[in-house]
Amino acid sequence: MTSRLPEKTLILWQIRFTAVFVCLIGVIAFFIRFSLWTLLPIAFLAVLGAIFILWFLPLYFKSFIITVDDTAIKVSRGVFIKLTNIMPYPRLVFAQSFSTPVARKFGLCGVTLRAARGLLVIPEMEKDDAKVLLDGLSGGTV
Repeated sequence: MTSRLPEKTLILWQIRFTAVFVCLIGVIAFFIRFSLWTLLPIAFLAVLGAIFILWFLPLYFKSFIITVDDTAIKVSRGVFIKLTNIMPYPRLVFAQSFSTPVARKFGLCGVTLRAARGLLVIPEMEKDDAKVLLDGLSGGTV
């Protein structure tokens, strides 16, 4: 079974990073009363944030490919540098799902897979898909 992350995951991460960039710009804007030179970092952060949120994040989440077969879970991702992580079932020690309040509103949850010497985190996916994945791991079949 091969799948991609849902569009809601991208929207969730865009909301998160927008909040971070707005907070950073707000902190810098607080100091504008001391010097007008702080307008330069505000403009730089605004442009950097827009590029990151509107260009890089969509490419990054579109690159995620999750493949589940009888022997392992394979996660491929990356925009500039392509990474592939393979988690064989015999090496799998621990698996859990996690969800933030905002992710729950979107019906999403993430999955963490831990091996003896490694960790694989799959970003938020549909709750039903995560449940099928975790149930398959606990039952021995996916």
